This record gives sequence, C-alpha cells and structure tokens, in this order.
Amino acid sequence: MEIINYIVGLGSSVMMPIVITLIGLIMGAKPGKAIRAGLTVGVGFIGLNLVIGMLGGNLGPAVQQMVTNYGLSLTVIDVGWPAAAAIAFASQVGALVIPIALAVNFVMIITKTTQTVNIDVWNFWHYAFTGALVSFATDNLVF
Repeated sequence: MEIINYIVGLGSSVMMPIVITLIGLIMGAKPGKAIRAGLTVGVGFIGLNLVIGMLGGNLGPAVQQMVTNYGLSLTVIDVGWPAAAAIAFASQVGALVIPIALAVNFVMIITKTTQTVNIDVWNFWHYAFTGALVSFATDNLVF
C-alpha cells in the first residue's frame, strides 16, 4: 500500500505522462512518438495546474473584496467542469482511474461483454472526481 501511495503521490504531472507513454507503447506506437505524447500530456498538466493556481490566487482576493463591499456570504467558487476535471486528474485517485478503466474495458473485451474500446480518456474525470471526493472524505485511497 505504501508503494502505491508513493507512486500516486508523485502527482498527475508525473504519472499521466508515464501512463500515456505506456498506453502508446502497448498500442504499437514507436517509442519516440509515445514518449513525445506522454511529455505533451505532462506539460499540459503543469499548465493546467499553473492556471488553476493563478486563478485561485488572483480570484480569491477579488471575491473577498466583493463579499465585503456588497455584504454577501459566498462560501463556494464555481470554476466549472474544465477546472473540476483538472482537479480530479490531479488527485491521487486521478492517476489510478485511467489504467483501471482501461483494464476493465480490456477485460470486458476479452470476456466478450462489450465490443467497444473506450478510448475517451478525458471523460474518465467523472470517476476520478467521485473517487477523489470519497478518498478525501474517508482519508483512504482504497475504500
């Protein structure tokens, strides 16, 4: 369990490039192309994390001033689904969701319970978000 926590604790900017590179190699991509794809995903996650960090850092004081000026009681910032998806993939659970979902799909193809290859990795964020909430609430990665 400690090994899994260590690997997942590396974060999405490290784990996702590894996962994407491995998926590329398994699917038959040349090593150079698979590594380039993995690095592109890593750079994308670093960019997303920077934007979210800057958004929170700059938007927070402005919202606080608005609350003070207008006497509001705002306790939640709705950043929308793109930021929620980025947060979900940046969680510890997010690094595990893609390989688990692909493995389940692979098993379903082998057992002929489906004929569809689910490659829409971006939409796995729903599972990552739900898993991250459960993990945070229970303080347990594997519930």
